[in-house]
Amino acid sequence: MSNYANSSLNARKHGCCAVDASLLPTESAADFKALEQTWLDAYQPVNEIERHLVADLVNADWLLQRTTQTVLDIESRLYTQNPNPLDWTDQQQRTLGRFLRYRTAHANTVTRCRKAIEDYRKARAAEKKRETTQKNHPPAAPLDWKQHLKNMRDEAIARGFTPPES
Repeated sequence: MSNYANSSLNARKHGCCAVDASLLPTESAADFKALEQTWLDAYQPVNEIERHLVADLVNADWLLQRTTQTVLDIESRLYTQNPNPLDWTDQQQRTLGRFLRYRTAHANTVTRCRKAIEDYRKARAAEKKRETTQKNHPPAAPLDWKQHLKNMRDEAIARGFTPPES
């Protein structure tokens, strides 16, 4: 087995490095579906793009929950072996630290996924508003430069500026 083939299996040992939310043998498909339904109910996607963004969010949240559980399991084992964290070995500290970083990375991914959905929705709403405004108020004819200067002068006077004598 090549080095690449070996390293490609790393994500399957504990699932915290996985790039997708494929179920591990210890995980429940029903739990995954319930999480998916929770996010679908929360965002109620209206088109294929939103469904894709919600699917990314579901995967990110599943990986976050997996990693959080792994961190709890590691901490529990370490506390069982030695209840004083100051007495944990460097290897034990590094292992816990590594999984805490995985959890942080997955939490950040969940945040980015939620922001992507919200940004997409804001952009769609702004686009719809712009379309409605353009329908109701067609663009005015362009001003010639003399009219533009007159408008600028009038605005300056309205703001309290005194124009120079012509």
